[in-house]
Amino acid sequence: MARGFALGILILAVALISVLVFSPSGQHMKGVVPTSLPSSPLLHDYGPVPAGVPVLYGAAPSNPQWLTAFDWQGHPRGTVKLAAPLMHELVPEPHCFVLEDQQTFDEVLYVDVPGQPPNKRVGVITNEGSLGQVGVEAVECNFQRNFAIAVRAGLGLSTDSWAVRLSDAAVLGHWSYDSTLNVVPSSDGSLIAENGANGGVTRIRSMPDGAVVKSLPAVDAVDGFSDDNRFAVIGPVVSVAQIRVIDWRTGNEVWHNGGSGWAMRVAVNPGTGDVAIAIGTDDQYRNLTQDYTYPLVIVRADGSAIEIPGKYAWVFPPYADGYYPYKGGPP
Repeated sequence: MARGFALGILILAVALISVLVFSPSGQHMKGVVPTSLPSSPLLHDYGPVPAGVPVLYGAAPSNPQWLTAFDWQGHPRGTVKLAAPLMHELVPEPHCFVLEDQQTFDEVLYVDVPGQPPNKRVGVITNEGSLGQVGVEAVECNFQRNFAIAVRAGLGLSTDSWAVRLSDAAVLGHWSYDSTLNVVPSSDGSLIAENGANGGVTRIRSMPDGAVVKSLPAVDAVDGFSDDNRFAVIGPVVSVAQIRVIDWRTGNEVWHNGGSGWAMRVAVNPGTGDVAIAIGTDDQYRNLTQDYTYPLVIVRADGSAIEIPGKYAWVFPPYADGYYPYKGGPP
């Protein structure tokens, strides 16, 4: 949601760091997240990040060029020192993106794969007819399954989504919406949540066949799925509210926070059902503040939780299959 600074940190950090995949266990904190948190501690140099340890990176406001690596037990495990402030993006992993051709108004799918020519044109997804206030972006690209998910958005709503083959941009499915706030994919692209707007329900759809497998109340917006697709992070649609983790198939609640906020960012721990949630305030969501730092809580599949003290601009590495938390946009 709060793209800017955090997105720049994300992708450049990935270029500089060898650990690309996320893993909690350790000190449990049952129940809720405190509504007030201590300020970020003084920065320490924790040394090199251990190879093979799944971590989450946080940049403290006192020095955004130092990234602290936290494991999924909430313990600091290493420090990455950037040479300069982050001013641009680098994307070393395979990824896909959509750009509109300014001459033809075609929405064109591209892929970047290390070792191959950059910005390879795959094919046209759709045509806009003219330049306007809408555009298509790739929200998921899965090279293992050879398909991508693209979404057309404009004026605060998502109007269309497509499942397309990454190899040739052939359309596998297309869905149009009247009042969908946004479309959120699972980490493997096998599910999307179409978050309702203007009173519409939230639908969970399997991909790429497009079958609707669950409908949720309009007040529930899906901010992310666990990596095993068992759980959904549920947040508010139009105002700050309680954030919950639920088994979306049964509706059973696994965890909730104790106050109100927004799920600003969600990360997953592959294969475990664990999720990490960066929680922001209403002012942060509505861009009324330049504060891009958030408290983070790690929620386990059993409902226990760990809070990492302090506030950080969080850096969530990409998944090995090419999925990116911010998924899309040219390098």
